[in-house]
Amino acid sequence: MKKTLLSIVLSFGLTSAIFAQSITNEFFDKVNYIGAFDGVIDWAKNWTNFDPTTTDYPATTATKGNGQFSRSAGLHISANETWSGVIKLDGWVYVDAGATLTIDAGTIIRGTEKSALMIERGGKIMAVGTEFKPIVFTSNQGAGFRAQSNWAGLVLCGKGINNNAGGEGIAEGGIDSPYGGTDNTDNSGELKYVRIEFPGYEVATGKEINGLTLYSVGSQTKINYVQVSYSGDDGFEWFGGAVNAKYLISYKTEDDDFDTDNGYSGMVQFGLISRDPAIVDTDAANAFESDNDAAGSTAEPFTKSIFSNISAFGPAKSATEPATLLANHAGGSAMRLRRNTKLQIYNSAFLGWGLGLRIESDGSQAAANADVLTVQNCILAGIRADKFKEDGTIFDAASLQAWYQAPSRRNQFITANDDVKIAAPFNYATLNFQPATGSPVFNASYWIPTAVNPLAFSGETRLVNYPNPFSGSTTIELQLENEGLVRVFVIDLAGRTVASLQEGKLTEGKHRFEFDGTALPKGMYFAKVVAGNDQKVVKMISK
Repeated sequence: MKKTLLSIVLSFGLTSAIFAQSITNEFFDKVNYIGAFDGVIDWAKNWTNFDPTTTDYPATTATKGNGQFSRSAGLHISANETWSGVIKLDGWVYVDAGATLTIDAGTIIRGTEKSALMIERGGKIMAVGTEFKPIVFTSNQGAGFRAQSNWAGLVLCGKGINNNAGGEGIAEGGIDSPYGGTDNTDNSGELKYVRIEFPGYEVATGKEINGLTLYSVGSQTKINYVQVSYSGDDGFEWFGGAVNAKYLISYKTEDDDFDTDNGYSGMVQFGLISRDPAIVDTDAANAFESDNDAAGSTAEPFTKSIFSNISAFGPAKSATEPATLLANHAGGSAMRLRRNTKLQIYNSAFLGWGLGLRIESDGSQAAANADVLTVQNCILAGIRADKFKEDGTIFDAASLQAWYQAPSRRNQFITANDDVKIAAPFNYATLNFQPATGSPVFNASYWIPTAVNPLAFSGETRLVNYPNPFSGSTTIELQLENEGLVRVFVIDLAGRTVASLQEGKLTEGKHRFEFDGTALPKGMYFAKVVAGNDQKVVKMISK
């Protein structure tokens, strides 16, 4: 795999180390498609919930918290503790430095009004669910009575680097937890297969608790498969730090979905944003909102995080549905990059937003001219008003459009959402975010050397398996006519991936992969090969 990655890096003429913070970093899966989904694997299956308002959650059996809402009076966990079952969160609960809160898979935490869980600087949370037993933070209200801001949210404070004066800050929303330091590799624990439903609480104007707030969280913290739904403020917000994440979902959020501030320098890949045209904040609601800091200063480190493979579906299904967008949806942008940010966005699709790309401040526009701030291999589609909007003096709308559409950036603008050929991203009864055959998202990512030279299987391409039936292990053989990015994996009868054998560039010719099914149940499996819009499948029997 390392040799494959190196060949891709060299094909772009890059000589910098693959560990440098860039889109070539080993953190990123080098896929061939734009957006979060490949048309085959649904990573949002089983652990998510797109209808939590009507879910019948069980009654609580234990209470954590003392009903107090200040750092001085709230409950502090000062020794290691484990939660399981169904918990009522009542008040502000702090996990102090030196303590670890472990939350077992399948645990449900139901928050009362304004309640929140804070991981203090030096504390840890180990909330590791599974695909079929996720950990759920949700409202204490009953089914049918839940709504945004039923409780406050989950907050992690770390020792990472930010651009606040003195390198430290105090968490917003009155929770008053200090954050920041000099260690961008700090470890605040792990979140995996976690849902956060009906959070977001505005204590005072501009002083909010978001769905998941990450204050200077370090890169040894692990965040994967987290869904924030019906947040009364932002879905996710980062204040400095360098934590990385994959597989994030912001669903029916009121305000911004992904908000980056104060020198956040981490990397995020595979994110889903899905808006509701009837739900919006008292401020313009954006898919991305990014600032260097609130003052738009040149304080370092700059906000320079990297996002890749985001599928962002706004409030507008089409040019006429809804007939009129709510004001703060109409004024919301797919990408609002402002106040000296140097954010980088790659391989992402934005459909159905009020405004498209908006770059504000001369500092951000100058960074864009130098491609320090950049948008590459992205799609804008179905934008209801200004596709390109500027608020500085370097770009006007026409020059910003020219910047976006420069051939070197390989971006696309598509008039109608339907032309992107995503299955059903605006049908809340039967949501389906997968791209269909022929979608322009295929063979268009940064890692494809040329967007006009896709790999396609020919009639001579062979996919065989031997021995078949097999006992223990078997060989999968693939003959390719052209080189390109290829995925080879094995799924069971339920469609679950049980083995990933190849993901990256393959040369033309014959390739062999061994599938070891010794530890798996006997029965039928399918070896699948995917390259762009094309795929081949061979059936295998384990006996």
